[in-house]
Amino acid sequence: MTKKPTVFYCQLDYEHVPYPSPVGAANGNLANNGCAVCATSMVAENMLCIVFPPEESAKLAIACGAREGYGTDLYIYAPVFAKYVGLKVRNTEDGQQALHFLQEGRGMVIANTFGDRPERVGLFSDAGHYIVLAEARGSRVKVWDPMYREGSGRYDIPGRAGKVILDGTDAWADFSEIEQDCLQRPYFLFWKEE
Repeated sequence: MTKKPTVFYCQLDYEHVPYPSPVGAANGNLANNGCAVCATSMVAENMLCIVFPPEESAKLAIACGAREGYGTDLYIYAPVFAKYVGLKVRNTEDGQQALHFLQEGRGMVIANTFGDRPERVGLFSDAGHYIVLAEARGSRVKVWDPMYREGSGRYDIPGRAGKVILDGTDAWADFSEIEQDCLQRPYFLFWKEE
């Protein structure tokens, strides 16, 4: 049986899709504010084998009032999105709960990274950013980063170099690094209804 290829969305490919903010970023688009939108699209398409592109995800996020100044409020959007596509969701700030959920193969996680801190360079972003934690093999986690573009050198900068192993659009990192990136930030755990 052939494995279905991963559906990956890079938000940088969606500068042409408006994502206007009710406050602040009036000229917002998915390229500069769409990480959560692309992350939810990847979760839906890869977990459920349905078509749910970023344009559709953005419309749903705006319709439910989750679009905020510089991104998407996933506390608002996650339950609306999950119900819309037929998933269950809960959130936690406990990274170990998120890791065990992945290790048990129960579903996928969208994590909210903090970005750079005085003592640490953010592994997946220099500011707040949503990434998909697609699976875990022991403590190694497969990440789909909506800001990743092949050849960008995104993980080669000082502070990130050597911490991510790329396999196409799969960015593998040790969960200890991800957990430090997401310290006191939410993880949204998505699973299929039984």
